[in-house]
Amino acid sequence: MDPSSRVRTLRIATPTAASGLRRLLAVPATLRSSEYMSVGTSARFRAHQRRRTVAAARTGFLVIAGAAVFDGILLGDGHPALALQLLLLNGTVAVLGVAGWWLLGRRLRHWPDPVAAAVTLALTAATASTGLIIPALAIESAGYLILIPVIVTLILPWSTTTHIRWMAGSALLAIGYLVVAPSIALSADVRSSLIVVNLVAHGASLSGHVLLQLAAIRNFSQVRKITQLRRRADAAMHELAGVHRRLEETAATDPLTGARNRLRLAEDLRVARARMERLGDSHGLIAFDLDRFKQINDEFGHLAGDDVLKAVVRAARSAIRTDEEVYRFGGEEFLILVRAHDEHGLRTVTERLRAAIEALAIPHPANTPHGVVTASFGATLILAADLGTSDDEWLARADVALFGAKDAGRNQVVIAA
Repeated sequence: MDPSSRVRTLRIATPTAASGLRRLLAVPATLRSSEYMSVGTSARFRAHQRRRTVAAARTGFLVIAGAAVFDGILLGDGHPALALQLLLLNGTVAVLGVAGWWLLGRRLRHWPDPVAAAVTLALTAATASTGLIIPALAIESAGYLILIPVIVTLILPWSTTTHIRWMAGSALLAIGYLVVAPSIALSADVRSSLIVVNLVAHGASLSGHVLLQLAAIRNFSQVRKITQLRRRADAAMHELAGVHRRLEETAATDPLTGARNRLRLAEDLRVARARMERLGDSHGLIAFDLDRFKQINDEFGHLAGDDVLKAVVRAARSAIRTDEEVYRFGGEEFLILVRAHDEHGLRTVTERLRAAIEALAIPHPANTPHGVVTASFGATLILAADLGTSDDEWLARADVALFGAKDAGRNQVVIAA
């Protein structure tokens, strides 16, 4: 290969090596990400982790207490001469486990990190004491001291600061035990190897904690984002439902007077039919028309006529119940659907409506002999026996009665036969 081609090969290979180095350095950069620092130190995440730590630690302490009892029985059976010592040591471990479980269920549940750290360090010290007091169990104790950091990492989701402090204390206890352990139980080579393995175990514990913490932070962030999206979706749905209701209201309302329109009348008549069919109720359908209303528009203008229509609708609504409605059927003609048991009750309601409109005392010189705005009323009583007839026939009956009121001199009430 000539020198120039060798240079080209190096130039091509260098970016690949650099990209590989960047990917390698990206791992700690990921662990130091803003998400880890911002979310991981937030009050909401810390409260979430405290709850998880309490639940995990209490369960773990009970498991440790049970395992200590089982281990004491098993080792006591294998070493009868050491049964009393094993009973005392494992009993201490069991008591520590139960104490940790009890403390985290009481007032100290608000401080799970220091409680869990103190109890687990006490368990580490008890494990080291076992190897010192009983040299025959030195290897077993060393194995437990290597295993404890791994178990703690997997079980306790406490804060990174607590884990680092705990790991320093645990490493100090474990390595101190390996340094002072009886030489008859641990040779120099085994002792040095166990120290290295213990350091590796604690380093792996820290890495595992950071990775698990990062996963918990990301899960927490995702759940929080999903919750926020759900709230936004719920708010949007609520707003959309409100818009839909307003559109329905607008579609069923006369824009000038605020009275209901024919669309709403058809819907309410269906409801009335269903009620009559189910309960046997009766209703009254009232039609009224303003007397000589055209002259108001001709003499005073359409704006004045609009004001009259609005005032009449307000007066009519004040004379009926709140669950009854006024419907604008067209122009100056209106309908009202009321509940009425008989013709006498229907006439009473209709007369009250007529009087309420006349009491407005709106000047109308062309409406002789009254001189004010009045209305003529025609009403019909609808019974369960009328369910076989159509809405148009009901309206026709009220309309015929309305024409009868007009013929009788206006400002009258006529009930259809």
